[in-house]
Amino acid sequence: MGKKPLFVLGLFCVLSFAGTSAYSDPLPVGTYSLNVQTPTSGIHSGSDEGTLSGTLTFDAASTLVTANLIFDDTTTGTTFSFTNPGATSIDPGHFLGATIYNAVDPATFYSFSIAIPGSASGTFNLTCGTDCHTWMDLDQGGESPVYVELNFGPITPVAATPEPSTLLLFGTGIAGGLSVLRRRIQNT
Repeated sequence: MGKKPLFVLGLFCVLSFAGTSAYSDPLPVGTYSLNVQTPTSGIHSGSDEGTLSGTLTFDAASTLVTANLIFDDTTTGTTFSFTNPGATSIDPGHFLGATIYNAVDPATFYSFSIAIPGSASGTFNLTCGTDCHTWMDLDQGGESPVYVELNFGPITPVAATPEPSTLLLFGTGIAGGLSVLRRRIQNT
């Protein structure tokens, strides 16, 4: 093997690893925590107050694969869980959205959207505009489900993701290893 192919292979490895970081992909991959409250005043305040918290996990295709969310409704003293993810809608460069259903009562669900790409810290923010994009329908035994909106807030990574500099260091290590291999091949 000549010098040029090994150099090109080493350069390819460095650029490949340097270009793959959690921040270069604008869509979420991994497990995130969510902890938001209902607004107590303003246009989005509703009849029920409480806190929604738990985790969301996205796969490499940015599909929501697992959810473990609990809404503690302090108004009624009821707790609602959301564990069955529905379909994930992805509009690259704009929004990713999903609905998560209650396992016992599919009329009870939580729906959200996040603006993509997220911030450099790996955090994604729930979006809220003219109509809030993070809300729940809670079946409380009445004629129709109770509509509850939530304050927009962050969805933060649970586990640290590799930094671009770590991946660059890994890539240069591979390039160095290829250089040593090239020298050994030339000396034999």
